[in-house]
Amino acid sequence: MANQYKNKAVAQRKYAPSLEENGIPDELVMALNKAKSLSSRNGVAWLLFEDNQRVASYCGLAGDPMFTSLKYPPPSNRQRRLYLSTPPHRYSFLSDELIDIAEKWSLNTICYPTLSDDMSNALAVEILNTDNLCTQGLTLHTPNIGESNESLFFGPATLKKHQRPWTICFISMNSQGQAVTYDHFFSGFGAESTFHHSLTKHTIVAVEKGLSQSDPQLMAIKEKCCAIEIENAEALAQLQAKLAQGGQNTLVTLCGNGFFYELANANKVDECRTYVALTDLPHFKPLSASNNQKTQAVPNLFGWKVTSTHSFESGVLIQIRRENQTFDHEI
Repeated sequence: MANQYKNKAVAQRKYAPSLEENGIPDELVMALNKAKSLSSRNGVAWLLFEDNQRVASYCGLAGDPMFTSLKYPPPSNRQRRLYLSTPPHRYSFLSDELIDIAEKWSLNTICYPTLSDDMSNALAVEILNTDNLCTQGLTLHTPNIGESNESLFFGPATLKKHQRPWTICFISMNSQGQAVTYDHFFSGFGAESTFHHSLTKHTIVAVEKGLSQSDPQLMAIKEKCCAIEIENAEALAQLQAKLAQGGQNTLVTLCGNGFFYELANANKVDECRTYVALTDLPHFKPLSASNNQKTQAVPNLFGWKVTSTHSFESGVLIQIRRENQTFDHEI
């Protein structure tokens, strides 16, 4: 089965003209950025152009219907080009659906990215058979975006390959590992928007039980999105299994650093965004010997890497994720 999808990925590349091999069309870059603006792990988008004018667009999450929001445009002699942030697969659109769209929208060009063999296998990417449409003047472009840009597909690939959502932890603490409320995190310019961008109305949020009682910001968050309290890694695994059954491919978890350690050691989390507060801190009592004893257990982060850091007025946001995300082997 893996070879079947690998052969499909190779077959897709033959449609890409030589002019596209060394670069990506600006319109496709716009579609990719539009998808990332909604979610960097499972956003999808498309742009429809007539000549050089954009006449329609869509942005949503992987798994949502992509083509139901636009009525079929009337026939036109103008060149119609459709740019999609994703190739056809189970969590975006099927190849037969795109062929139907191409006919009804009178498309002249379709362009979407070619993914690596590992990612194509993980998503079960479909080949688009344009034999009939090519005789009508349809051109298919599938430029390679490179593995470094494939993070946009981590959500659906994790769901397809590992039967659970891509899971991101948010934690906030001081340099000693003591919890700091999200209020302090929000004091830095841009920190609040960075945080809330990951908590869209489409996102399921798991909250460590008892955390919302000590952080008033979490009460407001629970009112804006679907928040579920969990007690331990086993409870999170059960939630992940239920979400996977419903097709949910991303999960945000708000917790303390100790809970993150538990999740990381249990292999239940893929990414962590840690805010380390360094200045303007409230007074903290020094850690006692007994507390030090409890905090000795640290996560096994071998195979993880730092993907970005952002400095704010009172600290730094550090983003890390598992490095071996080829989706060719189990996470």
